[in-house]
Amino acid sequence: MAGKRRRERRRWARTAMRGLGALVPRKGRRLRYLRRAGYVLGGLVVILGICLWVVYTQVKVPPVSAAARAEASILYYRDGTPIAQVGRLNRVAVPLRAIPAHLRGAVLAAEDRGFYQEPVVSPKGLTRAMWAAVSGGPRQGGSGIAQQYVKVAYLSPRQTLDRKVKELFIAVKLNRSRSKDWIFEQYLNTVYFGRGAYGVQAAAQAYFHKDVGALTPAESALLAGVIQAPSYLDPALGHTAQTQSRWRYVIDGMMSTGVLPKGPRPAFPKVAPAHTDPLYGGQRGYLIERITAELHRRGFDDDAIYRRGLRVTTTLDRATQEEAPRAVAGAVHGDKDIEAGLASVRPGTGEILAEYGGRDYLKHQYDNAFLADLPAGSSFDPFVLGTALEHGIGLRSVVDGSPLKGVRNDNDAQAGAISLLEATGRSFNTAFARLQAETGASAAGRVGLPTRPRPRVHVIDQAAAYAALADGRYAEPHFVARVRDSSGKTLLTVRPRVRRALSPGAAADVTLALRPSPKWSSGPGLLDRPMAGKIGTTESNAAAWYCGYTPSVATAVVTYRASNRPLINRGDAPLREAAGTPTAIWKGVMTTALAGRPFEDFPPPAWVGKARLFATPTPTLTTPNPSTPTSPAGTPPDASQGKTGLPTPPSSPDPEGLRRKKDALASRSPKPVKGGSGDAGDEGDAGDGADPGGSGDKRGSGKTDDTDDTGNEQEATS
Repeated sequence: MAGKRRRERRRWARTAMRGLGALVPRKGRRLRYLRRAGYVLGGLVVILGICLWVVYTQVKVPPVSAAARAEASILYYRDGTPIAQVGRLNRVAVPLRAIPAHLRGAVLAAEDRGFYQEPVVSPKGLTRAMWAAVSGGPRQGGSGIAQQYVKVAYLSPRQTLDRKVKELFIAVKLNRSRSKDWIFEQYLNTVYFGRGAYGVQAAAQAYFHKDVGALTPAESALLAGVIQAPSYLDPALGHTAQTQSRWRYVIDGMMSTGVLPKGPRPAFPKVAPAHTDPLYGGQRGYLIERITAELHRRGFDDDAIYRRGLRVTTTLDRATQEEAPRAVAGAVHGDKDIEAGLASVRPGTGEILAEYGGRDYLKHQYDNAFLADLPAGSSFDPFVLGTALEHGIGLRSVVDGSPLKGVRNDNDAQAGAISLLEATGRSFNTAFARLQAETGASAAGRVGLPTRPRPRVHVIDQAAAYAALADGRYAEPHFVARVRDSSGKTLLTVRPRVRRALSPGAAADVTLALRPSPKWSSGPGLLDRPMAGKIGTTESNAAAWYCGYTPSVATAVVTYRASNRPLINRGDAPLREAAGTPTAIWKGVMTTALAGRPFEDFPPPAWVGKARLFATPTPTLTTPNPSTPTSPAGTPPDASQGKTGLPTPPSSPDPEGLRRKKDALASRSPKPVKGGSGDAGDEGDAGDGADPGGSGDKRGSGKTDDTDDTGNEQEATS
């Protein structure tokens, strides 16, 4: 049996060999094919070599003095007025022998451990970087010390294939004409360490206030580590965990290369404050930090920002920005414990017109507008309302505003069944807590806010979110409008990134609910033009907000205490009492931002969704007689409104149809209606009155204006 199997295998093997032999040309043909392939391959190699030789001979090494050239970048307001110059050169060259061995070893451990042993060009790193440039993948570095020096000293910082090729050939030429010690010395005196410091001597002074020769090994490791990303890895700027991880990597590298003896790591060093230059005083420091951070996100590295003479036009409005600290100072009345944050944004474009980060950047480098994470409180309610409208729950729906454990209403106000419109105006947090449990807050996610209950938010995110309520479009907030080089060539033009967050109808209805009303209001009529806004109160008066907007400007303001004490240090203090300060700041900044702008009004309400019952209407929610005429225009609002102040429906109701609709709504309600004389939110409800937002519902039976239109118009212009 075994012999039979062996014979079968041999037969299959012979058959397979005959088949393969048929595919292979005869000996003469094979030789001809091999010769031709050799000729083609050899020709390609010769052509490639000639091309490389031509490029190599054409690339010239610029004069060494080019490494010393650096030009400050200038940041401008939108009108062309300068904000600040950044990148004034700070460098003191020192010879290689004056640089401690542990600092040299730390830089080698961090950037190029094989610098002295391997070729000047890293083939692996260069191949990876060139492939990324050709394929459009993530930008890669991959350069050793020689190539980094060439890039900084002679070439543009933009990561392109052309630059990488030039970088390669200049590095090779330098290696042929200069020693590696010379290249390393030039690199250590040229590389950027952050804080405006170029070279190791300037870096030692900027971070530790000492000369380079006095640095400890731990301090040397920190300086070597920040080279990779100076503005990000500076431990004084907040990313301490990432900085310490990079520092440990360098220390371990120093031990593995013999620069340090193996053993426990030394203690992480303490650094000097990041900015003490008067250039950063007042609000200017916050603006410089925010603008340069955005330039980094848009692809400009530190070398481009601080050495290449960029001309950056921002979206900032000079008058509004200068008014912000004045408005804060006038509202806090010298209380140094009160911190404020502010941001103003242009609806539809996301242009940041102004920001207020704190009293003085040199004394308080924590930016309250971008970094402070504070409870949103009732300023979050409009986004729950927007979600409800998108779910088909109209403004005339009846919700439950009765007491709820863990949720406090403004001034401890109590309510039972209340219209969604009135719940917004009176800031009934209990009603919105129940509504969010029913519908969620997906609209908040579409405008850049968290969707969870009682979220913590940043001021800039609040400003951009409220700007989206003006027309339903969310625009990503940004500072940078245009970037040019020193010759005037445009390097970047920023176009707004806009997306639809709310339907136009839902946005118009949210705006209606947030507009001042003589019956109830989320704030007084603060401006001499149409506006919408919302006070934000929080538990225990931990923070207070005012967020509001017109069709062309949205501003969010928050105040809180640096000591974390309540804003009003009385246990029985009404929540709304703490909101006077941010409201006053908001009014001052918005008045300046809107000065000289044409009068603009919001779109009329769309009354999207249907009236829904989420609570049993009170007996005051009676259905009016269909034959009762509406009040003529000009009648005082209280004469034509029921106690609920619900808006006038678009048309006179049909009593029989109303009864059928009431029964249907009651069957769907979480709390079925067992009494009452009508559906408070349906056509023909008790609110035979006005549009609290001032736009009026003009789709009724021939009416062209509504009673409350006149009343609200007068308040807005008073």
